[in-house]
Amino acid sequence: MLVAQETPARLDGDTPAERAAAMVRWVATIRPAAKDEQNPKASAPCYAARLVLGIDLPYALAKLDAAASHRLAMGRDRIEQWKKYEAAKDKTGLRRPGPALDPFDKVALINTYFLGKSRIPAATAAKIRDYVALYDDHKELQGYARGAWNYKLMLDASGFLAAEEWPDLVDRSGLDASQIKEATRARLFAGFSEITGKNFSEYGATIYNGVNLSAIRMLVEFARDPEMRKRATMTLDAMLLDIACTWNQGYNIGSASRAKYWYSSDTGLESMASTAAAAWIHFGAVRSINTSGLGWNHGFWMAPPGRYKAPDLVIMVARERSRPFLTRSHIAAMGRANVHRMTWHTPTYSLASQWDQPGDPTSGLYKESRRHMLKWISDKPSSTFIVGMENPHRPYNLGEKRANALGYGENGFSQYMQHRGTLLGLYAVPEQVKVRHHVFDYPYFKMYAPFPVTGSIRKRIERDGWVFCHNGSMLMGFHCIQPWKWGKRWGQHDMLWCEARRNGWILETAPLASYAGGGVDAELDRFARAVLEKTRIKTDGIDSPSPTLAYRNLEGDVLEFRWQAHAEAYADHMKVNGKPIVFDSSQLHRNPWVAQKVGGPLHIRLGPRRLVLDFETWTKTETP
Repeated sequence: MLVAQETPARLDGDTPAERAAAMVRWVATIRPAAKDEQNPKASAPCYAARLVLGIDLPYALAKLDAAASHRLAMGRDRIEQWKKYEAAKDKTGLRRPGPALDPFDKVALINTYFLGKSRIPAATAAKIRDYVALYDDHKELQGYARGAWNYKLMLDASGFLAAEEWPDLVDRSGLDASQIKEATRARLFAGFSEITGKNFSEYGATIYNGVNLSAIRMLVEFARDPEMRKRATMTLDAMLLDIACTWNQGYNIGSASRAKYWYSSDTGLESMASTAAAAWIHFGAVRSINTSGLGWNHGFWMAPPGRYKAPDLVIMVARERSRPFLTRSHIAAMGRANVHRMTWHTPTYSLASQWDQPGDPTSGLYKESRRHMLKWISDKPSSTFIVGMENPHRPYNLGEKRANALGYGENGFSQYMQHRGTLLGLYAVPEQVKVRHHVFDYPYFKMYAPFPVTGSIRKRIERDGWVFCHNGSMLMGFHCIQPWKWGKRWGQHDMLWCEARRNGWILETAPLASYAGGGVDAELDRFARAVLEKTRIKTDGIDSPSPTLAYRNLEGDVLEFRWQAHAEAYADHMKVNGKPIVFDSSQLHRNPWVAQKVGGPLHIRLGPRRLVLDFETWTKTETP
């Protein structure tokens, strides 16, 4: 009898194939907790990994069958309960929602089926087919799936593949297999066009983008329709290219529309989460990664062997970090929110931010977004710095009078200005917010800055209102304009707090090489003296209704920043050396190697090599 290998603490590999194999081997050693065994979302990768490797098969097949049986029975029970509610609604006046069939379960069972198809008994396969038949959203997506990309892609990708596999499939709304294929194919193709031509609303999502990648990869590997495989492959190329542009040696450093809780921002080689774990397979890291916090239940699906290979030039874009450069992207799919992302990369750290103008402080954009971050290469965990603010749990429902968790979401009145390695923050938070005809108190205004105490900051000192940090591979200085104080430690972070409603702050960064020599104390002292001697801050407008902040940075560039009210159109609110910053909404991607206009082909060029992805004709042209 084959026995699964002992669980390693870390994963590594020199090539995508080696890293993928390492992840599959590791997941095949995991046995889910008893409470998760029948939850495909949490457990199916453990069974699928064993099926791929051909090990521990009695366990994997028994648990997979039990999970499929449980979900099938639970789904049928929920549908019957829903029917009873519907029948009684005329008498009771109550209407209950439809059955909550989870797309995570659907996609996990379908993915596992195809990965282990040759080993899975017909009886288990029939249960998976029958579970898919319980869904009634193939004809038209419903509820949350209308807006959330991960739901849309999971539901449609799994539905399409199931319809191809089982010609006798009929779903709960009465669609047969050919009709399911037709409906899901049309939506998937439309989605591929939006993702590749406009980017999409789950950009940068720490967890959910990994889910999106996995759903599309499933189509690349298992769809019989050649046009589906081709478009899915090119869409996957484009999505990985977007991550490649924010990647720095294993750290994914960019703004994100969805980053739930602090762990979704505080990612790195010691806790990657699913999106970075999926990208790590293709792009690698500066050293091995920790299996803790890996997000394997979603990232695993990118690991099993198959036909998909990320283009060489996409991998090269992710790995070329020998010199500083700026990468920009625009999320045209966000419409009026007008989201623009940027990341300043150096060989040892990256600084990212986002400028947007949704026009309303109650926009859902703020609920889970992460709009700036600094990460540095470190042999210690938590090499992340972000300035947070208190914010409402659901900004579009202020009547809840409920605050978000620390490190979760953004305050709708905070704004950022970035120039290379310098980042400015500015905010003006009112005491009340008017929403239509209602006025709500707005008690969400305190600013906080978590400084990790995990060893990723080797030394921290305070001088003249600045907090200076030696981070091993780089140096940073943080300055808050209004008075601040240290508060109670939060997890593995010291917390700096400011309670002003109008305020500004400065984050200045520099490579260690510019100040190297003499050890940590000397290097940090040299950096601190340079900041205090060379920079200048003008704060006389910080308390005005529309606060202003001017700063001359270490490089001698003068940054002028004026806070922008939500109803106010952007009009040179940010200037560098007197020249207004222009946010170009015609460009989707821009950096030294990548160029794409909104709706146009994607061009990648490194040296003499060229790759063009044309998303109108769905063709690739490569010059070796």
